[in-house]
Amino acid sequence: MKTIDKIKELKTKLGSKVLIPAHHYQSPEVVVLADFVGDSYKLAVDCSRKKSEFILFCGVRFMAEGAEILSEADQKILLPDLTAGCPLADHIDGKQMEDVINDIANRTKEKITPVVYMNSSSEVKETCGKFNGSVCTSSNAKKIVEYYFERGSSVFFAPDYNLGINTARELGLAENAIIKVKKDGSFTSDNLADSHKIFIWDGNCHVHKRFLMNDLEDFREKYETGKIIVHPECDEEIVSVADISGSTAKIYEEIKNSPTGSIWGVGTEFHFVERIAQEFPNKTVVPIRKSICGNMAKINLENLYETLNNIVQFIDGKAKLKNQIKIDENKKVNARRSLEKMIEIASRVL
Repeated sequence: MKTIDKIKELKTKLGSKVLIPAHHYQSPEVVVLADFVGDSYKLAVDCSRKKSEFILFCGVRFMAEGAEILSEADQKILLPDLTAGCPLADHIDGKQMEDVINDIANRTKEKITPVVYMNSSSEVKETCGKFNGSVCTSSNAKKIVEYYFERGSSVFFAPDYNLGINTARELGLAENAIIKVKKDGSFTSDNLADSHKIFIWDGNCHVHKRFLMNDLEDFREKYETGKIIVHPECDEEIVSVADISGSTAKIYEEIKNSPTGSIWGVGTEFHFVERIAQEFPNKTVVPIRKSICGNMAKINLENLYETLNNIVQFIDGKAKLKNQIKIDENKKVNARRSLEKMIEIASRVL
């Protein structure tokens, strides 16, 4: 029996006890087995509303941690490969973040609120909640940063510099309102003042840093009528010359709703682009560059099957549960606060 058929058999056996969410960047063979697919915001919200005893997360560690933070006490969050991490999330830790926020507040005497990207550790989300801040995703970063601006607060944004600067540009912030915070905690300006609205940590996603201006120029030369759509984790100059930028959900919807025969150059993770091309064969969908997230690729049919089989063995009392994501309940409190704040702000009707 093929592995995919074994997985389907175990899913049927477990029924509503198990839920399999998958991120857009998962390979097509994993996505087809998922109960629902989405970007990090959709997955966080949908998982928080489900009551399955086992949530088998097909993504990377910070996503599974997000599900664990929002889960009920009797739910168990599993990750098929515990080494599936996120280098972007590793760019900053909770102590670094707390030190920078306090430094900014002491030097400027202004209110400063953290906004942290979903692509961050549970420790960073905990620190964010401690300072009454909010998590954000690429789909709602503008709305959440704007929320704090409207309440008279400046924002410390981490860990992705590109999402931060592209959000600042979308909000129309002038150059003197933006400060880059280097990894040693120093600032690009020694003259911190009330005019500075957003302080952005100097982290990046290596998958999206790979896209270059030459890639876009090559696409336009080959496809004169094509459109370029990129993720806002790409460099500022890439986003500025693309036709559209947006989250994975927005990229998917833009291409889905475009006319038959449309031509698209897509600047984001390759497996996602590959799947869109397969799903919409009546359109030309090509990657600007083949950039693969190696950590997302660690989730495959083999370890998905092994994890499901372990769940069955655990239920039958024949094995200990493996690959479970566990976060201390005391640390969950502030981390949950920051995630719930995101859901609250993002749900507001403008």
